[in-house]
Amino acid sequence: MDLLAYHLVLPAWATILLAGLAGLLLAWGFQAAALWLMFNPQEFKGIRIPLFRKLGLHQLGLEGLGWQGLVPHQRKIMAEIAVRLMTHKLLPLDEMIRRIPAQGLSDRLTPPMQETADHVLREVMLRHKPTLWESLPSFIQSAVSTRVRAIVPGVSRQIILDLQKKPAYYLSLKTLVVDVISFKPMLIVDLFKKAGRDPMNYLKRFSLYSGLIAGLIGGVLYVEHLKWYWVFSVVGFLGLLMNKLALESLFFHPNHGRIRIGKFTGFFFRAQNHIAELFAATAAREILTSENIVLALCRGPNSKNLSSLIDYHVQRAIDLESSGIKPLLVTFLGAEEWRLLKRDAASIFANKLESHLMAARVYLGDSLRIEEVIHERLVNLPPLEFERALRPVFSRYEWMLPLIGASWGGLLAGLIHFL
Repeated sequence: MDLLAYHLVLPAWATILLAGLAGLLLAWGFQAAALWLMFNPQEFKGIRIPLFRKLGLHQLGLEGLGWQGLVPHQRKIMAEIAVRLMTHKLLPLDEMIRRIPAQGLSDRLTPPMQETADHVLREVMLRHKPTLWESLPSFIQSAVSTRVRAIVPGVSRQIILDLQKKPAYYLSLKTLVVDVISFKPMLIVDLFKKAGRDPMNYLKRFSLYSGLIAGLIGGVLYVEHLKWYWVFSVVGFLGLLMNKLALESLFFHPNHGRIRIGKFTGFFFRAQNHIAELFAATAAREILTSENIVLALCRGPNSKNLSSLIDYHVQRAIDLESSGIKPLLVTFLGAEEWRLLKRDAASIFANKLESHLMAARVYLGDSLRIEEVIHERLVNLPPLEFERALRPVFSRYEWMLPLIGASWGGLLAGLIHFL
């Protein structure tokens, strides 16, 4: 039997109705499959072919005979968008660090730092002048220890104040975010998947109406005996147009442009509070935690600058405290021994800072209020600013939606031709 010549013998109304039903199923199926493939599978499944990468097909998730979800494939780019949003738009580093009360943090750092001061005094003296230190009466050792402990609050407060003057010199927030996301590569993918759940469900529902309308129109054109290429062109264009309308309606806001459709607002803006909650929770609980900030400060690429700051203030405090007897100390110990003594003391303080800050991490978290601040700022962004902040996440793949619509439209036209 010649399939090209085969047609079902149906009344005109049945043909139109069947075409509408076929359009509805095709459009929903294509849309659901495309949205699923945006995020799945998370890792490439199949056989990699080097030529595909050379041709640039890997940008579409095509590494060879197989597939990887587009968003997981582009997770590094997604991470860069998240970094820019977190570190520039919502929570600039200067503002974040300056939100910490210097006196409050100093009060919490002073007790453990005073214990460290006792340890430093004993260790440094035993390292450089063990006989002298052990020969001193206990009341003199205690008096020296009391003097040393007394200078700790001022030193800790001054370190915090200097840190707040130019925080980017001591802490790289971008490196912190990138490191965390690199360690948890699916974190941002899962965030965008959760944030896009409602918009994606909206697109699926829209596809039901789109397919039905395109199918009914295609059925009418067919029963009116239009040439197959006209049916194919019109229905394919309708599929493209419908998906383009779905995309635009997703980001539609009454305050944008000149067109208004009553109070209709796209799902992207209806979900602003939900998206803000998800983004803020992920940022505060997974990325910009007080523990991660302390680790980035004490171990990050700029940690040597922090060590230099501590070294400066500790040695300066020792010089100021001993200014009256410094000539005697230098004569007794020797200039080089005096310099080494101060350097060792500063080094021990620098090495202990991480544990001291970790002990104050609850206070740091309460002071920074990262989740609250990010949520508040995302929720209160004007619609246009909110779209500019987060639409880049979706814009990389927006061109695909009309193409998918044209695909199911073309297939629908082919099916109608055989009715």
